[in-house]
Amino acid sequence: MKKGKRIRVLCTFFCFQFFMGTVLSAQESRVTLEQCIQQALEANYSIKIVRNQEYIADNNANYAPFLPSVGIDAQQTQRLNDTKTTVSGEDRKVNGATSDVLSAGVSLNWRMFDGMAMFTTYAKYQEMLAIGELNTQMALENLTVNVSEAYYNVIVQHSKLDASKHSLELSTERFNEARDKYVLGVLSSLELQQAKIDLNADSSKYMKQKELLKSAYISLNMIMNADLQRAMYVHDTIMLREPLIYGELYNNTLAMNTLLQIARKDQKISAMDVKLARSALFPTLDFNSGYNYSRTKTPSATTSLNRTNGFYWGFNLKMNIFDRLENRRKIKNAELEVENAEWSYKETELQTLADLAQLYNTYENNLQIVSFENESADVAFENLDAALEKYKLGSLSGIEFREFQRSYIDAVDRKLSAIYQAKVSELSLMLISGQVKVTN
Repeated sequence: MKKGKRIRVLCTFFCFQFFMGTVLSAQESRVTLEQCIQQALEANYSIKIVRNQEYIADNNANYAPFLPSVGIDAQQTQRLNDTKTTVSGEDRKVNGATSDVLSAGVSLNWRMFDGMAMFTTYAKYQEMLAIGELNTQMALENLTVNVSEAYYNVIVQHSKLDASKHSLELSTERFNEARDKYVLGVLSSLELQQAKIDLNADSSKYMKQKELLKSAYISLNMIMNADLQRAMYVHDTIMLREPLIYGELYNNTLAMNTLLQIARKDQKISAMDVKLARSALFPTLDFNSGYNYSRTKTPSATTSLNRTNGFYWGFNLKMNIFDRLENRRKIKNAELEVENAEWSYKETELQTLADLAQLYNTYENNLQIVSFENESADVAFENLDAALEKYKLGSLSGIEFREFQRSYIDAVDRKLSAIYQAKVSELSLMLISGQVKVTN
């Protein structure tokens, strides 16, 4: 008797140690939402691409329009000719005459005035760089929301797995009790078989839910560019914010929505294109300078060596008087593009505000549904607990208990889905109003 007691104590001790080791391991491997987002921002391929596009825009935004161009050239040419000349009726022939021509030089060309086009070009590159930064910001915001949605989906699937496991445990307990009663002769084989069918159904549902959980982890790992087989590292709950206010979201959307900011930049660029087109109406002034060296050796000629070298400099003023109305056409088209950019911004703004209104309507409904489903889940749990006691006392049939069990599982499933949809609506509102904060 004492030996059996010692064995039970040891088993309890080892089970406790195993349980604590599992808990500690889970805590050590726990990954927060912020960590998932940070890993995705560092490793996601789409973010790498959009960052490179921003770097390209940054490389283009330089002082090149204001700087001169400097070039250097060198050339050597050797010739072998047969010549014949007639002087005062006398022919002179030279066969195999050679000549060696060598030239080199360095030149500087600097456009000093071009109708302010260089300043407009530089400002345009700066606006294009700002658009590149906004595109990166928009990609980071979208990625942050996508990671958050995938992360919260994993939490929901974990909770559904727990509920499915609880239902399976109840069905197992019901089957064991039905089998015992059948052996005692107080329960029919029909009800025992029905308990077995329900147990098998819950077992299948539990396995299916494990599959859905693994799929949720795979989706999250893919976004983070992590090991696709990594799992069971999310241990968290979904917490909703304080209810968002439509008026604040409306104002923030107009001021901080990334897509609207890009559209406003497009308007500025269109206005700069008009300035660039009009700059062609002004003259251009260039400064040229350089140094040239030239040497020609012709041993067979009277002048066997000719060499020149020296500096040069000067200004070049040029103005196009008539270009077949090309400038007029370009200016008119640029002005039409400004008008199109304005209409495009208004259309984007209208669509964005319509999306905001739709999202907020869905958000309000989701919050109400969460309230209803929380209450339903609590009531369903109390009913299931009471039904379990009645079933154990024999005052409730297995089929009737199954209805309470199914009602509880459905209520929990609806509750989890409602919370997830409310969180997704919340994230979408934060995204469209420009309130998703990311580290670039």
